Amino acid sequence: AAMNSDDRHNHYDEEEDVEETFVDDDDVADVVHYEGEEGDMAMDDEDDEEEEGEGGERSEILLEDDSVQGFFAHKEPVFSIDLHPTQQNLVVSGGSDDRAYIWQLDTGEQIAELSKHGDSVSAVGFSSDGSLVATGGMDGKIHVYSVDKREQCATLDGPDEIQFIDWHPKGNVLLAGAQDASLWMWSLPTGDFMHVFAGHSAPVTCGRFTNSGRNIVSGAEDGSLIVWDPKTAAIVRQFTSQDERFHQGAITSLAIARDDQVILTGSVDATAKLVHVNGTILGSLGNATESVEAVGLCDVLPLAATGSVDGSLSVWDINTMRLRTTLRHDDSVTRVLWHESSPMLTSVSMDSSVRTWDARTGECVRVWRGHQAGIMDLALTRDGRT
Repeated sequence: AAMNSDDRHNHYDEEEDVEETFVDDDDVADVVHYEGEEGDMAMDDEDDEEEEGEGGERSEILLEDDSVQGFFAHKEPVFSIDLHPTQQNLVVSGGSDDRAYIWQLDTGEQIAELSKHGDSVSAVGFSSDGSLVATGGMDGKIHVYSVDKREQCATLDGPDEIQFIDWHPKGNVLLAGAQDASLWMWSLPTGDFMHVFAGHSAPVTCGRFTNSGRNIVSGAEDGSLIVWDPKTAAIVRQFTSQDERFHQGAITSLAIARDDQVILTGSVDATAKLVHVNGTILGSLGNATESVEAVGLCDVLPLAATGSVDGSLSVWDINTMRLRTTLRHDDSVTRVLWHESSPMLTSVSMDSSVRTWDARTGECVRVWRGHQAGIMDLALTRDGRT
């Protein structure tokens, strides 16, 4: 059913109907990146446990690691990860070492090293049925592979630096957003070109198919948000910075409600905006002091989450547009994911931690540590346990 500004109040079930779920101590697999020669931890042997403090005293270094598994083939920062939709033990990852890998979540075993890009791998993703996997690079190339055969089936050209990729939810159609303000779409595994989407005037920073696959939504550095028809590449709806109620800075992130009627966007202007696909601007969520880099919409309660460079993670009631609670990391929040059919929320940050929260109470259910640098991306299994 369509949701508009009048019926948002009764669109969701009551909080009491939501089954409470928690994450057990041993259920999270963490990809830990260590920097050092030949992948070793960047510490001298004699400094493994101690270092010299003031006055010549020795102080113990405590390295926390709550992970149950890690993958260490990447030699530089990892930018993007994705989980296979049905074989959730399979992970694809890509990073600034120009490489992408498929590996096993439970053992950390490398399954495949994919073809090297000419620049950083900025985006990776499995197709909706899991038969294909794609890697997009800052070299403007997209490599597509058969997951079962571990063979490359297409190389896609056209855009310049790839900012993101997204697979259609019901077919092997791939979307990519680029630094040159365009979006491109192809049919796979043939690699046949389908459309270029032109309407933004600056790099396209975020975008995806709607949950039904009937539309595409994209946001750009010019502050514009566009809803597209994927069949014709026509603009269905557009929100721009010319409207003073909308963003006055680059859009960094977006989320789409489960029924595809409401879109949440984050921006460097330190606000998040909630809009309806009918063109209505529903409201502004604005308590951050710096750029809002991550946003998410809960699929069982009328709640939104916004994560900022200032370290705040805010939970909002989108019926009243009021702030419900503000949670905190020690550094920039980089990614936020709501658990499927749950009021639980997991966030990652440049403070190197992974945190899971109960959005109803604001309680931090668990903190995981193990990374030695900021975390750039996050993926959750569908059961929310890993």
